[in-house]
Parts: sequence; structure tokens; C-alpha cells
Amino acid sequence: MTVRARPRRYDVSVFVNCPFDEAYRPLLHAVLFTIQDCGFIARTALEDVGSGETRLDKIVRIIRDSRFSVHDISRVDLTPESPLPRFNMPFECGLTFGALHFGLSRRGAERDLLVLAAEQFQDRKTLSDLSGQDAAYHGNDARQLIKAVRAFLAAKAKEVLPADVIVRGHGAIIDRFERFNAELPALAAALSIKAEEIVSFGYAAEWLELAARWQAASPR
Repeated sequence: MTVRARPRRYDVSVFVNCPFDEAYRPLLHAVLFTIQDCGFIARTALEDVGSGETRLDKIVRIIRDSRFSVHDISRVDLTPESPLPRFNMPFECGLTFGALHFGLSRRGAERDLLVLAAEQFQDRKTLSDLSGQDAAYHGNDARQLIKAVRAFLAAKAKEVLPADVIVRGHGAIIDRFERFNAELPALAAALSIKAEEIVSFGYAAEWLELAARWQAASPR
């Protein structure tokens, strides 16, 4: 069997651009878990807290260092708590399109991205310039998110992961995600982290590290 060379970090890094709010938190965890379970590296603006960079500089750096990205632009509606639309996600999606088309770091032609939205055709209503770009719709359902992200990365895995790596089906990833969530409180307790702490945004790095350890210890 032919085995491809060890992938570059750039080739397997996936930037995740999504809402950071409590309602979306379980969905974010589903996306991050799926990326890692497919053999890729999940990157978000939550990493490197206190690095001395501005948030925008950090995002630009992560986009530059990631060949692939996932963008959920579903949170642009108005709410009683937020009377103005939130443009961070569309803005970061635009940065990534710029990297793709203008060749940020002279690697633009190799990039690709997945656009997500909660409701069908929501992307075309709120960001009409995306017409012609196939988006995936998840209905705020973690299982649908896992299915969409897995389908996107399974196609990319054939280009960048070793030939003997098989990306499991989305049903298997869902089962593994549920098992990990069930075991997470005990895993966190072993590090003297409370269950409610490990799932919070402030512990995103620790959550991802625990997920990566669990995945490495669980047979593919």
C-alpha cells in the first residue's frame, strides 16, 4: 500500500469561525471533535489567550496557517440581548475568501472552505455574494453539523493524510462524540477541573487537549 508523506501542519489545520455563545457551545464542541476525529487539527480564535496579539492579528495568522476552514454564519439575526447584527463571522469568512483568491502566503490556490448556516438558504439571504457557494445547513443540530464537517474533510483527507488513514463515517463519529461527552467529567476531574468548567469557553484549550488524548487512545 502506498503511504503518502507525513502531512505538513498547514495541510491538516482547519480554522473554525463560529459564534462563541452559550447556545452554540455544544455545536462548537461537535465541530472541533469531528475535525480532530478525521485526523485534522482544529484551530480557533480561542487559542493562545494572552499572546499579545490583537484578536484580528491572531485570526489572520491562524487563517494564514490553515489550509482549510469552516465558517458558520448563522448568527447574524437580531435578539433582545443583541439589537444589532453580529458581523464577526461573515467578516472572518470574507478574510478567508481573500486568502483563497489573493494567495495569502502564496498558498491560496490550495485552500478550501466549508460554509455552514442554520436554516436553508439563510446564507443567500444574509450574504448574497455567496451565491454559487454550496453551504451546508445544520438546523442547530450537532449531528447534522458532524455529518457536514465530516463530508467536507473526508474529501480533503484523500489529498493530505497518509493513504492508510480511513475517515470513519459520521454515525461512528457521533457515537464517539457521545461517548467522549459521557466520560468528560471524569477526565476533567483527573486534572482537578470541574465538569462545568471544562465545557466553558475559558477552558477551550483544555477541552480540545482532552478530546485529542481521548481520540488518540481510542482505536480508529
